[in-house]
Amino acid sequence: MNPVLSIWLDACRILAAFAVFLGHAVGLGVAPSVMGGQWHRSADDAVTAFFIISGFVIAHTTQQRADQGLRAYVVARASRLYSVALPAILFVYALDHLGMWIDPSPYVPEWQYPRAWLYIPLHLAFLGETWLGAFQPFTMAPYWSLSYEAWYYAFFGLIFFLRGWQRWAFGGAVLLMMGPRIWLLMPVWFLGVWLHGRIDRWQVSVGVARLLMVLPVLAYAAFLQMGWQKGLDQASKDLYAAFSQVLPVPFSSGSTVHVLSDYAMALMFTVFLVGCAHSRLEIGGSVASWIRRLAAYTFTFYLLHFTIFVFCNALGWRQVGAWHFVGITLATFAVTWAHAQVGELRRRSYANVIDRLLPGKG
Repeated sequence: MNPVLSIWLDACRILAAFAVFLGHAVGLGVAPSVMGGQWHRSADDAVTAFFIISGFVIAHTTQQRADQGLRAYVVARASRLYSVALPAILFVYALDHLGMWIDPSPYVPEWQYPRAWLYIPLHLAFLGETWLGAFQPFTMAPYWSLSYEAWYYAFFGLIFFLRGWQRWAFGGAVLLMMGPRIWLLMPVWFLGVWLHGRIDRWQVSVGVARLLMVLPVLAYAAFLQMGWQKGLDQASKDLYAAFSQVLPVPFSSGSTVHVLSDYAMALMFTVFLVGCAHSRLEIGGSVASWIRRLAAYTFTFYLLHFTIFVFCNALGWRQVGAWHFVGITLATFAVTWAHAQVGELRRRSYANVIDRLLPGKG
Protein backbone atom coordinates (compact mmCIF):
# COMPACT_ATOMS: atom_id res chain seq x y z
CA MET A 1 0.00 0.00 0.00
CA ASN A 2 1.05 3.55 -0.67
CA PRO A 3 2.99 4.40 2.54
CA VAL A 4 1.72 7.99 2.55
CA LEU A 5 -1.89 6.82 2.31
CA SER A 6 -1.33 4.08 4.90
CA ILE A 7 -0.44 6.50 7.66
CA TRP A 8 -3.24 8.85 6.66
CA LEU A 9 -5.70 5.96 6.93
CA ASP A 10 -4.50 5.28 10.46
CA ALA A 11 -4.80 8.97 11.32
CA CYS A 12 -8.34 8.99 9.95
CA ARG A 13 -9.22 5.95 12.06
CA ILE A 14 -8.09 7.78 15.19
CA LEU A 15 -9.97 10.97 14.31
CA ALA A 16 -13.11 9.04 13.37
CA ALA A 17 -13.04 7.03 16.60
CA PHE A 18 -12.68 10.20 18.68
CA ALA A 19 -15.44 11.93 16.71
CA VAL A 20 -17.77 9.04 17.55
CA PHE A 21 -16.65 9.27 21.19
CA LEU A 22 -17.46 12.99 21.39
CA GLY A 23 -20.74 12.56 19.54
CA HIS A 24 -21.96 9.89 21.94
CA ALA A 25 -20.76 11.91 24.93
CA VAL A 26 -23.09 14.67 23.78
CA GLY A 27 -25.91 12.29 22.89
CA LEU A 28 -25.85 10.66 26.33
CA GLY A 29 -25.58 13.98 28.12
CA VAL A 30 -22.14 13.37 29.63
CA ALA A 31 -20.17 16.01 27.71
CA PRO A 32 -19.90 19.62 28.93
CA SER A 33 -22.94 21.71 28.01
CA VAL A 34 -20.89 23.91 25.67
CA MET A 35 -20.72 21.06 23.14
CA GLY A 36 -23.65 21.34 20.73
CA GLY A 37 -25.94 18.68 19.29
CA GLN A 38 -24.16 18.59 15.93
CA TRP A 39 -21.41 16.59 17.60
CA HIS A 40 -23.93 13.80 18.16
CA ARG A 41 -25.07 13.75 14.53
CA SER A 42 -21.50 13.83 13.22
CA ALA A 43 -20.70 10.59 15.05
CA ASP A 44 -22.62 8.73 12.34
CA ASP A 45 -20.60 10.47 9.63
CA ALA A 46 -17.43 9.20 11.28
CA VAL A 47 -18.74 5.62 11.10
CA THR A 48 -19.24 6.11 7.36
CA ALA A 49 -15.52 6.89 7.13
CA PHE A 50 -14.80 3.70 9.08
CA PHE A 51 -16.74 1.66 6.54
CA ILE A 52 -14.78 3.02 3.59
CA ILE A 53 -11.46 2.50 5.37
CA SER A 54 -12.52 -1.05 6.22
CA GLY A 55 -13.45 -1.92 2.65
CA PHE A 56 -10.21 -0.41 1.37
CA VAL A 57 -7.97 -2.21 3.87
CA ILE A 58 -9.74 -5.58 3.52
CA ALA A 59 -9.42 -5.38 -0.26
CA HIS A 60 -5.71 -4.63 0.11
CA THR A 61 -4.87 -7.37 2.61
CA THR A 62 -6.96 -9.94 0.75
CA GLN A 63 -5.25 -9.18 -2.53
CA GLN A 64 -1.84 -9.39 -0.84
CA ARG A 65 -2.66 -12.81 0.61
CA ALA A 66 -4.81 -14.18 -2.19
CA ASP A 67 -2.58 -17.25 -2.57
CA GLN A 68 -3.45 -18.35 1.00
CA GLY A 69 -7.05 -19.05 0.03
CA LEU A 70 -10.50 -18.70 1.54
CA ARG A 71 -9.74 -20.59 4.73
CA ALA A 72 -6.91 -18.24 5.69
CA TYR A 73 -9.19 -15.31 4.89
CA VAL A 74 -11.84 -16.67 7.27
CA VAL A 75 -9.26 -17.10 10.05
CA ALA A 76 -7.95 -13.57 9.53
CA ARG A 77 -11.36 -11.91 9.50
CA ALA A 78 -12.81 -14.00 12.34
CA SER A 79 -9.80 -13.32 14.56
CA ARG A 80 -10.12 -9.61 13.84
CA LEU A 81 -13.76 -9.61 14.91
CA TYR A 82 -13.71 -12.00 17.85
CA SER A 83 -10.51 -10.72 19.45
CA VAL A 84 -12.48 -7.55 20.19
CA ALA A 85 -16.13 -8.65 20.19
CA LEU A 86 -15.91 -11.58 22.59
CA PRO A 87 -14.13 -9.85 25.51
CA ALA A 88 -16.11 -6.66 24.82
CA ILE A 89 -19.46 -8.41 25.23
CA LEU A 90 -18.34 -9.99 28.49
CA PHE A 91 -16.98 -6.68 29.80
CA VAL A 92 -20.14 -4.80 28.91
CA TYR A 93 -22.36 -7.44 30.51
CA ALA A 94 -20.39 -7.11 33.76
CA LEU A 95 -20.19 -3.29 33.78
CA ASP A 96 -23.89 -2.98 32.99
CA HIS A 97 -24.74 -5.10 36.02
CA LEU A 98 -22.56 -2.90 38.22
CA GLY A 99 -24.28 0.17 36.79
CA MET A 100 -27.75 -1.30 37.36
CA TRP A 101 -26.80 -1.99 40.98
CA ILE A 102 -25.90 1.70 41.39
CA ASP A 103 -28.86 3.12 39.44
CA PRO A 104 -31.00 1.04 37.07
CA SER A 105 -32.70 4.03 35.42
CA PRO A 106 -30.23 4.40 32.48
CA TYR A 107 -30.69 0.70 31.66
CA VAL A 108 -33.48 -1.62 30.52
CA PRO A 109 -32.92 -4.47 33.02
CA GLU A 110 -35.56 -6.78 31.56
CA TRP A 111 -34.09 -6.55 28.04
CA GLN A 112 -31.50 -9.21 27.11
CA TYR A 113 -29.86 -9.50 30.55
CA PRO A 114 -32.12 -12.29 31.92
CA ARG A 115 -31.63 -14.24 28.69
CA ALA A 116 -27.96 -13.60 28.07
CA TRP A 117 -27.57 -17.29 27.26
CA LEU A 118 -29.69 -16.64 24.15
CA TYR A 119 -28.58 -13.18 23.10
CA ILE A 120 -24.82 -13.49 23.47
CA PRO A 121 -24.63 -16.31 20.86
CA LEU A 122 -26.84 -14.22 18.55
CA HIS A 123 -24.47 -11.28 18.88
CA LEU A 124 -21.42 -13.46 18.35
CA ALA A 125 -23.09 -14.67 15.14
CA PHE A 126 -23.62 -10.98 14.18
CA LEU A 127 -27.35 -11.44 13.68
CA GLY A 128 -28.37 -8.24 15.44
CA GLU A 129 -29.07 -6.20 12.30
CA THR A 130 -30.41 -8.92 10.01
CA TRP A 131 -33.99 -10.03 9.45
CA LEU A 132 -34.22 -10.82 13.17
CA GLY A 133 -34.38 -7.13 14.03
CA ALA A 134 -32.06 -4.34 15.11
CA PHE A 135 -30.54 -4.93 18.55
CA GLN A 136 -27.06 -4.60 20.04
CA PRO A 137 -25.40 -6.36 22.99
CA PHE A 138 -26.75 -4.73 26.16
CA THR A 139 -25.52 -1.09 26.17
CA MET A 140 -22.86 -1.59 23.48
CA ALA A 141 -24.70 0.41 20.82
CA PRO A 142 -21.68 0.80 18.47
CA TYR A 143 -21.70 -2.97 17.96
CA TRP A 144 -24.25 -2.42 15.20
CA SER A 145 -21.48 -1.63 12.72
CA LEU A 146 -19.75 -4.97 13.43
CA SER A 147 -22.98 -6.72 12.54
CA TYR A 148 -22.80 -4.95 9.17
CA GLU A 149 -19.10 -5.46 8.56
CA ALA A 150 -19.11 -9.15 9.44
CA TRP A 151 -21.58 -9.78 6.63
CA TYR A 152 -19.61 -7.60 4.22
CA TYR A 153 -16.49 -9.59 5.09
CA ALA A 154 -18.33 -12.83 4.37
CA PHE A 155 -19.79 -11.68 1.07
CA PHE A 156 -16.53 -10.16 -0.16
CA GLY A 157 -14.53 -13.29 0.73
CA LEU A 158 -16.93 -15.56 -1.12
CA ILE A 159 -17.04 -13.53 -4.32
CA PHE A 160 -13.26 -13.00 -4.22
CA PHE A 161 -12.18 -16.61 -3.70
CA LEU A 162 -14.97 -18.72 -5.20
CA ARG A 163 -15.62 -19.27 -8.89
CA GLY A 164 -18.52 -20.35 -11.06
CA TRP A 165 -21.80 -21.47 -9.53
CA GLN A 166 -20.32 -21.57 -6.02
CA ARG A 167 -19.61 -17.84 -6.09
CA TRP A 168 -23.20 -17.02 -7.00
CA ALA A 169 -24.83 -19.69 -4.84
CA PHE A 170 -22.93 -19.00 -1.62
CA GLY A 171 -22.58 -15.28 -2.23
CA GLY A 172 -26.28 -15.04 -3.00
CA ALA A 173 -27.16 -16.96 0.16
CA VAL A 174 -25.10 -14.59 2.32
CA LEU A 175 -26.61 -11.59 0.56
CA LEU A 176 -30.10 -12.90 1.25
CA MET A 177 -29.30 -13.53 4.92
CA MET A 178 -28.10 -9.94 5.47
CA GLY A 179 -31.46 -8.28 5.11
CA PRO A 180 -32.38 -4.78 3.89
CA ARG A 181 -30.75 -2.72 6.65
CA ILE A 182 -27.33 -4.14 5.85
CA TRP A 183 -27.93 -3.93 2.11
CA LEU A 184 -28.46 -0.17 2.32
CA LEU A 185 -24.93 0.59 3.56
CA MET A 186 -23.26 -2.08 1.46
CA PRO A 187 -22.39 0.44 -1.33
CA VAL A 188 -20.46 2.52 1.24
CA TRP A 189 -18.25 -0.41 2.31
CA PHE A 190 -17.71 -1.57 -1.25
CA LEU A 191 -16.83 1.96 -2.30
CA GLY A 192 -13.68 1.38 -0.26
CA VAL A 193 -13.05 -1.87 -2.16
CA TRP A 194 -13.61 -0.11 -5.48
CA LEU A 195 -11.30 2.74 -4.50
CA HIS A 196 -8.49 0.35 -3.58
CA GLY A 197 -8.49 -1.12 -7.08
CA ARG A 198 -8.15 2.26 -8.75
CA ILE A 199 -6.48 4.81 -6.51
CA ASP A 200 -2.92 4.02 -7.61
CA ARG A 201 -3.83 4.00 -11.29
CA TRP A 202 -4.98 7.59 -11.37
CA GLN A 203 -2.46 10.23 -12.30
CA VAL A 204 -3.01 13.13 -9.92
CA SER A 205 -0.57 16.01 -9.56
CA VAL A 206 0.56 17.03 -6.09
CA GLY A 207 -1.22 20.37 -6.33
CA VAL A 208 -4.51 18.81 -7.38
CA ALA A 209 -4.15 16.11 -4.72
CA ARG A 210 -3.73 18.65 -1.95
CA LEU A 211 -6.72 20.54 -3.30
CA LEU A 212 -8.70 17.29 -3.13
CA MET A 213 -7.84 17.07 0.55
CA VAL A 214 -9.12 20.58 1.25
CA LEU A 215 -12.27 20.58 -0.88
CA PRO A 216 -14.08 17.74 0.96
CA VAL A 217 -13.46 19.49 4.29
CA LEU A 218 -15.03 22.68 2.91
CA ALA A 219 -17.81 20.66 1.30
CA TYR A 220 -18.59 18.96 4.60
CA ALA A 221 -18.73 22.32 6.38
CA ALA A 222 -21.17 23.56 3.72
CA PHE A 223 -23.06 20.27 3.98
CA LEU A 224 -23.74 21.06 7.63
CA GLN A 225 -24.16 24.84 7.50
CA MET A 226 -26.39 24.99 4.42
CA GLY A 227 -28.80 22.43 5.81
CA TRP A 228 -28.09 19.87 3.10
CA GLN A 229 -27.43 17.15 5.65
CA LYS A 230 -30.79 17.75 7.33
CA GLY A 231 -32.44 17.69 3.92
CA LEU A 232 -30.93 14.31 3.07
CA ASP A 233 -31.77 13.00 6.54
CA GLN A 234 -35.42 13.82 5.87
CA ALA A 235 -35.20 12.38 2.36
CA SER A 236 -33.90 9.16 3.92
CA LYS A 237 -36.94 8.99 6.19
CA ASP A 238 -39.21 9.58 3.20
CA LEU A 239 -37.43 6.74 1.38
CA TYR A 240 -38.02 4.39 4.31
CA ALA A 241 -41.69 5.39 4.35
CA ALA A 242 -41.90 4.55 0.65
CA PHE A 243 -40.36 1.15 1.37
CA SER A 244 -43.05 0.50 3.96
CA GLN A 245 -45.76 1.23 1.42
CA VAL A 246 -44.56 -1.39 -1.06
CA LEU A 247 -43.28 -4.06 1.33
CA PRO A 248 -45.61 -6.58 2.99
CA VAL A 249 -44.43 -5.40 6.44
CA PRO A 250 -43.37 -1.94 7.67
CA PHE A 251 -39.71 -1.21 6.98
CA SER A 252 -37.51 -0.61 10.03
CA SER A 253 -34.27 1.17 9.21
CA GLY A 254 -32.57 -0.04 12.39
CA SER A 255 -29.08 1.44 12.55
CA THR A 256 -29.23 2.66 8.93
CA VAL A 257 -30.77 5.91 10.12
CA HIS A 258 -30.00 8.27 7.23
CA VAL A 259 -28.66 6.35 4.26
CA LEU A 260 -28.72 9.19 1.71
CA SER A 261 -26.63 11.43 3.96
CA ASP A 262 -24.25 8.50 4.46
CA TYR A 263 -23.83 8.22 0.69
CA ALA A 264 -22.96 11.92 0.46
CA MET A 265 -20.46 11.63 3.30
CA ALA A 266 -18.92 8.57 1.66
CA LEU A 267 -18.31 10.46 -1.58
CA MET A 268 -16.67 13.37 0.24
CA PHE A 269 -14.41 11.08 2.24
CA THR A 270 -13.45 9.12 -0.88
CA VAL A 271 -12.28 12.30 -2.58
CA PHE A 272 -10.27 13.15 0.53
CA LEU A 273 -8.50 9.76 0.42
CA VAL A 274 -7.63 10.21 -3.25
CA GLY A 275 -5.99 13.47 -2.28
CA CYS A 276 -4.10 11.84 0.60
CA ALA A 277 -2.75 9.10 -1.66
CA HIS A 278 -1.18 11.53 -4.12
CA SER A 279 -0.38 14.48 -1.86
CA ARG A 280 3.16 13.45 -0.91
CA LEU A 281 2.37 14.81 2.55
CA GLU A 282 4.36 12.28 4.48
CA ILE A 283 3.96 11.85 8.20
CA GLY A 284 7.11 10.30 9.53
CA GLY A 285 9.27 9.83 12.57
CA SER A 286 7.83 9.64 16.05
CA VAL A 287 4.50 11.14 14.94
CA ALA A 288 3.92 8.27 12.53
CA SER A 289 4.95 5.78 15.19
CA TRP A 290 2.43 7.18 17.67
CA ILE A 291 -0.31 7.26 15.05
CA ARG A 292 0.21 3.56 14.30
CA ARG A 293 0.26 2.68 18.00
CA LEU A 294 -2.94 4.57 18.74
CA ALA A 295 -4.68 3.24 15.65
CA ALA A 296 -4.20 -0.29 17.00
CA TYR A 297 -6.62 0.56 19.82
CA THR A 298 -9.36 2.29 17.84
CA PHE A 299 -11.56 -0.79 17.39
CA THR A 300 -11.70 -1.43 21.13
CA PHE A 301 -12.10 2.26 21.98
CA TYR A 302 -14.96 2.53 19.50
CA LEU A 303 -16.83 -0.43 20.96
CA LEU A 304 -16.49 0.28 24.68
CA HIS A 305 -16.94 4.01 25.10
CA PHE A 306 -20.75 4.05 24.83
CA THR A 307 -21.14 1.58 27.69
CA ILE A 308 -18.78 3.68 29.81
CA PHE A 309 -20.93 6.76 29.16
CA VAL A 310 -24.07 4.88 30.23
CA PHE A 311 -22.21 3.89 33.40
CA CYS A 312 -21.39 7.58 33.92
CA ASN A 313 -25.14 8.27 33.74
CA ALA A 314 -25.67 5.64 36.44
CA LEU A 315 -23.15 7.54 38.57
CA GLY A 316 -25.14 10.73 38.02
CA TRP A 317 -22.50 12.38 35.87
CA ARG A 318 -24.31 14.58 33.36
CA GLN A 319 -23.00 17.62 31.52
CA VAL A 320 -19.86 17.48 33.59
CA GLY A 321 -17.22 20.18 33.71
CA ALA A 322 -14.32 20.29 31.28
CA TRP A 323 -11.74 18.74 33.62
CA HIS A 324 -14.20 16.10 34.75
CA PHE A 325 -14.75 15.18 31.09
CA VAL A 326 -11.00 14.99 30.56
CA GLY A 327 -10.88 12.54 33.46
CA ILE A 328 -13.65 10.42 31.90
CA THR A 329 -11.77 10.45 28.60
CA LEU A 330 -8.54 9.32 30.26
CA ALA A 331 -10.43 6.60 32.14
CA THR A 332 -11.87 5.39 28.81
CA PHE A 333 -8.35 5.29 27.38
CA ALA A 334 -7.22 3.23 30.37
CA VAL A 335 -10.10 0.76 30.01
CA THR A 336 -9.35 0.49 26.29
CA TRP A 337 -5.69 -0.27 26.96
CA ALA A 338 -6.51 -2.92 29.58
CA HIS A 339 -9.14 -4.54 27.39
CA ALA A 340 -6.78 -4.66 24.41
CA GLN A 341 -4.28 -6.69 26.44
CA VAL A 342 -6.70 -9.63 26.35
CA GLY A 343 -8.34 -8.70 23.07
CA GLU A 344 -7.17 -6.67 20.09
CA LEU A 345 -3.45 -7.01 20.86
CA ARG A 346 -3.81 -10.79 21.28
CA ARG A 347 -5.31 -11.33 17.88
CA ARG A 348 -2.70 -13.94 16.95
CA SER A 349 -3.80 -16.12 19.87
CA TYR A 350 -7.42 -15.90 18.74
CA ALA A 351 -6.35 -16.75 15.19
CA ASN A 352 -4.53 -19.85 16.42
CA VAL A 353 -7.63 -21.08 18.25
CA ILE A 354 -9.89 -20.39 15.26
CA ASP A 355 -7.40 -22.11 12.96
CA ARG A 356 -7.53 -25.25 15.12
CA LEU A 357 -11.33 -25.24 15.32
CA LEU A 358 -11.98 -24.50 11.65
CA PRO A 359 -12.23 -27.65 9.49
CA GLY A 360 -10.19 -28.11 6.35
CA LYS A 361 -6.69 -27.45 7.63
CA GLY A 362 -4.15 -29.16 5.42
